[in-house]
Amino acid sequence: MHLSKPFLLKPARHIGAHLTVLAALTFMCGVAPGQTPPPVKVNPETGTPVQTNRQRPPRPIDSPYAKAALATMLAPLDKLTPVTEEMLRNPAPGDWLNWRRTQNGWGNSPLNQINRTSVKNLKVAWTYSMDSSPGAVNETTPIVHDGVMFLWNFGETVNALDAKTGTVLWSFSWDLPDDYPSLPGFYRTKRSLAIGGNKLIMGTIDMHVIALDIKTGKKVWDVVTDNYKSERTYNSGPLVVKDKVLIGAGNCGPGSANSDPKVALYSPPGGCFITGHDLATGKELWRFNTTAHHDDPGGNTWNNLPDDKRNGGAIWVAGQYDPELNLTYWGTGSPSPWSTIKRGTFGADSLYVNSTLALNPDTGKLVWHYQHVPHDPYDQDYPFERIIAPVTVRGERHKAVITVGKPGIFEALDAATGKFLFAVDPGAQNDIVVDPVTGVRTTLAEPAPPGVKNCPNGEGVRSFPAGSYSPSTNRYYLPIYDHCMGKEGDTPARFLALDLNTQRLVWDIRTRVPQSSAQLTTAGGLVFSATPDRYFRAFDDEDGKVLWTSPRLNDIPNAFPITYMVDGKQYIAMAAGNAGLQGNWAINYAPEIGAVRGPKSSVLWIFELP
Repeated sequence: MHLSKPFLLKPARHIGAHLTVLAALTFMCGVAPGQTPPPVKVNPETGTPVQTNRQRPPRPIDSPYAKAALATMLAPLDKLTPVTEEMLRNPAPGDWLNWRRTQNGWGNSPLNQINRTSVKNLKVAWTYSMDSSPGAVNETTPIVHDGVMFLWNFGETVNALDAKTGTVLWSFSWDLPDDYPSLPGFYRTKRSLAIGGNKLIMGTIDMHVIALDIKTGKKVWDVVTDNYKSERTYNSGPLVVKDKVLIGAGNCGPGSANSDPKVALYSPPGGCFITGHDLATGKELWRFNTTAHHDDPGGNTWNNLPDDKRNGGAIWVAGQYDPELNLTYWGTGSPSPWSTIKRGTFGADSLYVNSTLALNPDTGKLVWHYQHVPHDPYDQDYPFERIIAPVTVRGERHKAVITVGKPGIFEALDAATGKFLFAVDPGAQNDIVVDPVTGVRTTLAEPAPPGVKNCPNGEGVRSFPAGSYSPSTNRYYLPIYDHCMGKEGDTPARFLALDLNTQRLVWDIRTRVPQSSAQLTTAGGLVFSATPDRYFRAFDDEDGKVLWTSPRLNDIPNAFPITYMVDGKQYIAMAAGNAGLQGNWAINYAPEIGAVRGPKSSVLWIFELP
């Protein structure tokens, strides 16, 4: 409950009114008058209470004060409208309906109330304390529609909040089986939800795909795609395309990453997959294996390994969609184990790991693929965002799919055919060479000679912080590591802006530590990004100048910032807490910046203009 002023009981005549409102709030939490509250369920890992599914009360309390309080609190839910296919393609300016707002993956908003001139006045509007999970990373992306925010929280929990005030409207928590395996914390990382029609879609770590009613939080349907004792989990979010829900599985190794060795006994055969489901019922309509099986196209690229030894190809983030071509685009992770000898593939390409996939969303059929790193021995995966944007290459205009994998090389493909268009290497690695015109890739198999550093270090050149595209500048903004083996270097990270027409870097800003969050661009001429020193900043999208710095946040911001508008006012949202790779990197290599070590807390921060 959010109160802007102390809740005081001064005149005696108001006590009855206060008590009825309090009774109404208690009733909303599921406790009827005269009823004993249910026992509190405790998270065994953290010792903190676990939220239960709080539904809208089935009947109002017979009091005018309670009725007024409930009506006021729940008014945003009454305004919710079904999300149509057209809305998903072209969201209202104030909404954030997809993982990166639009289905083309831009991470861009047309809002400009907060701009280069006004951004210096940003202040905290409200905050919301989120749950925490040891070892997990808070990479959540809120969905906002018609003034209601839907937040993917830890504990397999979804919260519906009043996006203007932070008031909790409903919460839904999914209970894991009592014998759910003990997995490393990063398996519990959350990234995004999806919305379509009157349904909110979530994927759980025990491999359920669940649809909730957007107004009540009640479960509409629930389907299971895999044995929950396997290593597979849903960390990425779903993608709603037309009347279908598309979602990809992650963590598809041979049991090597498990903290519990018993789980390896249940390790599933055949790597990861993408499934398509009916939005109305959840029924599975198709399944695409990201590690090609014997009978699949590309099945002869695994050195004749049996299907249950073809591991990897994780889907770490939601796919993107182009309605004109009716294609969805997905990035896949590396094969597992990383060693080609241990996995038995040796020089085989191992389709479709480290690839960009173009699938027909109606059938799940592969239309084209492009494998960025065949027979990968170094975990050089490409599971990150795909941005669909116009580019000019050698005088010709193309609709392109642009991505950057762990090697840190910008690569563009024709969205219709998968034809290679260009590559731009910022020079942060010396493992591979990609011809910028043909795309021919040469892996440098020989070790670096004495005196020459091996680059990058084990984290790769880039990680999960997503880049963002601005149609105003036609630039792709992305942070990278620039760090070789060892700890040398005072500015081992860079913040880049690539002009997609000229294929030249117009920004190349050296930083002490890498950006820790995804990037957000707006029509106000801004790029929002955060760093492990617990600050959130706004940059000028033309020259990279810092225009605003937030108050110091509670923890490292690793999430995906968004912006939205309610009642004519623009807000910026950023979640901080449960730091991941960027936080650990900063703690180890730049301890002086004040990154947080030890128990983590998660908070959603909302900023506004006065």
